[in-house]
Amino acid sequence: MILDEKNRKNLVFLILQFFDEEGYEESLHLLEQDSRVFFDFSYFSNAILNGNFKEADDYLLAFTRPEANTYSRKMFFDLFKRKLSEAPDRSGGSEAVSIFSKDLRRIPVLKDDSFDDLVEVIAVDDMRQGILEGTCCVDKVPGRAKLCVDLHKLAESNPCLCDKLEFPSLNKSALLSLISLICPNCSGRNGGLKEDLICLILQFLYEAKYKNTLHKLEQETKVFFNLNYLAEVMKLGEYGKAEEYLGAFTDSKDNKYSKAMFLEIQKLTCLQSTEWEVATPSGSLDNMSPKIKLHASVAMLAKKNPVLKDKLKFPSMEKSRLLTLMKQTMDWWTSRTCNNSSSLENVPVVSYLCGTPFSLKKKFNKTGQRKKVVNYKPNEINDPSQCNALVLPDYFSEEMIARLTYSPSGDYILALAEDATHKLWTWSSSQNEFSKENVFPKPRLHQPQSGKTMKNEMAASVQNSTSCFAIKGSYLFSTSGGKIAVFDLKSFEKVAAFGSPTPMATYFIFIPGDLLAVGLDDGSIFIHCLSSRKVKEKLEGHDQKITCLAFSRCFNVLVSSDSDGKLCLWSTKSWVKLTSKNSTRKFCTRSNHESTSLVTHIQFDPYQIELLVVHEGWIGIYEARTLDCRLQWIPDESDTSITSATYSSDGEIIYAGFRSGFIKIVDSRTFMTVCRINMTSLTQPSPNNIRLEVYPTVVAAHPSHPSQISAGLSNGKVIVLQPLWSGGWGEAAPLEDNGDYSNDSDHSY
Repeated sequence: MILDEKNRKNLVFLILQFFDEEGYEESLHLLEQDSRVFFDFSYFSNAILNGNFKEADDYLLAFTRPEANTYSRKMFFDLFKRKLSEAPDRSGGSEAVSIFSKDLRRIPVLKDDSFDDLVEVIAVDDMRQGILEGTCCVDKVPGRAKLCVDLHKLAESNPCLCDKLEFPSLNKSALLSLISLICPNCSGRNGGLKEDLICLILQFLYEAKYKNTLHKLEQETKVFFNLNYLAEVMKLGEYGKAEEYLGAFTDSKDNKYSKAMFLEIQKLTCLQSTEWEVATPSGSLDNMSPKIKLHASVAMLAKKNPVLKDKLKFPSMEKSRLLTLMKQTMDWWTSRTCNNSSSLENVPVVSYLCGTPFSLKKKFNKTGQRKKVVNYKPNEINDPSQCNALVLPDYFSEEMIARLTYSPSGDYILALAEDATHKLWTWSSSQNEFSKENVFPKPRLHQPQSGKTMKNEMAASVQNSTSCFAIKGSYLFSTSGGKIAVFDLKSFEKVAAFGSPTPMATYFIFIPGDLLAVGLDDGSIFIHCLSSRKVKEKLEGHDQKITCLAFSRCFNVLVSSDSDGKLCLWSTKSWVKLTSKNSTRKFCTRSNHESTSLVTHIQFDPYQIELLVVHEGWIGIYEARTLDCRLQWIPDESDTSITSATYSSDGEIIYAGFRSGFIKIVDSRTFMTVCRINMTSLTQPSPNNIRLEVYPTVVAAHPSHPSQISAGLSNGKVIVLQPLWSGGWGEAAPLEDNGDYSNDSDHSY
């Protein structure tokens, strides 16, 4: 049962995109015809250009009829007129006239005042006479192309087609993303999530009575062998269709059962002229007619066939399961979009299909509040033997690490020290698989043969300088308070520099569309177009220096933060400021946790829907469309200020570094501390470094391995960390519940 027209259309569009991406071409165009939500003029015109007029005619007939309106009548006229003109080349004039007569019978009786239609009939009649006399001239390809142009104009004016010519804009893999958001663990079968989705689509097609698409998809995906459908077509005597359906799943050479099934169908074909006989009341095979015996034999062979037997049972599911899932997900999704639109244009893309955003997995009690998490003891790592730790080789300065990142593919780590020097460690792509086996690669500090180093221009006042960088392809954009330098990461050559020392660039990121957003110390933000080398927009909404920028591709928004704790939300389509909020919140009551206004970092979660906001004294999760703080975490009394924090690649955990020398690993849904790593115990102090304290200044998460991080340290070193076991950093073990909630070490609000 279809729920409503809007949801049906939305779902059909998502399925059409899925078919197109997976290469299910026949199912794709059959669903277009069955559902009639999208008229693929490209497919229609290609059929005409290739001379497949019947295919084009059948496709058009699925959407409209000649009698529907003048435009439809004209389209059918033009189509069979072209078909008629080429008929002599294929089969001679007599068949052309037969085609003419057959198609003309479909055209409704003309009205007396329809002069244009009368002219068309006269023209067609003249063409028929020309064919019979052998004087008709056929000009194939140019004529077909002109016909396509004429038909497109008619389609744009045709009320039956004009609103079905545009396919909505969708992000890649939109349907898979939607399903994985709300149903992340539905991949119980061997085929995984994609096979489960195909089963959901098959159920939808069956309930919607899209039978043509249903059985074609069964054949193209080979997920479900519909024995009932095979029996139905055999009962109707359509043995060619039965053989075609079976051939999509198996070949006669596969095994003895497949060979026998094809032979039984061939026997049925030979008995085609025999009248159908019903079974006797006894129902035994001995008393059945030859046809019924052969039908029963095909069914028994299918159940024994190892190629088919695992595909004969359709999974059990609730009615209208896919529509229900889609509606639930879209309701959840649109409630979080900036404009509350139900458009499919910005359906979220989920990079990690085995996970799900924490906002869908929260559990609430009857009053609607978050359940209290009490008396959990985190895993403690105080010795190098308790985790995999690797200090990266380094022969450069021992200045504090200011910025740190992995490459998008995870095959190198890049660091920027406070003395404006860059360090790059690389390993081979094959070694990059080490996280799966918990074996570290052998990274090397990259140094080109030229001996060049990548070093930025320093600011005149080192105390006020801010370091930041961003990677675009094989180029590094970087600054340490001076101009923004552009380095070639392969050769370390500085290929360009732009900007000026005042106002100083304090943070920048790349935005899709060849744009670079640059935040400055005077609070302004410039949007640079890289290809034209011009400033596209100047955004003014801050009074203090910009501390961080973050872009959401799902919402098409830019979020900016400043040193006064202000957050601004900008539309990247119109560059209008949508809203702004002051992030300073005085929830903390402990004396050693003074509330701070400085926002040190902002970052969208991997699903691009919620914002991590990092202060020196606390961390918050914010709603992207309103900039409202949904959840806040304040560390316990033993921790000093937070130096850095970042999401894991799957968004399930947050890594937070502290000036006290620890890295805390907290659950991003509950802010419960899962693990605490004592960095001082994992690093050896350098005899040349007068700094006595060693603490993480910046933490970076691996882009695809959720359990691996790298940490830049105050002594200039970079260390890579991951747990000993593939299960992750472990779950906090519950202590005995004594009913006392006052001793919780970490608090969330």
